[in-house]
Amino acid sequence: MPHWSEIARVAQERGDWDRAIAVVGAVAQCYSADHERHNAHLWHLDLLARAGRHVELAALGERDVHARRRLKRLLDEEGRRED
Repeated sequence: MPHWSEIARVAQERGDWDRAIAVVGAVAQCYSADHERHNAHLWHLDLLARAGRHVELAALGERDVHARRRLKRLLDEEGRRED
């Protein structure tokens, strides 16, 4: 059976954001001592941004500095800094 990261990578390449987000989100953990889980957390936030899920990023950003930063960057990229 393929590793979760391979499943997520393939889903991401296909543009299947729901699948990629679900797979990565299942292992993601902010500030984990396990670098794989922490990296998955950052990847999860990036997937949310690529999928245009502003609301989910904003909700996570209420308690997660990484989500706030990723949302800010996404809004900057979209020329929506004021939002």
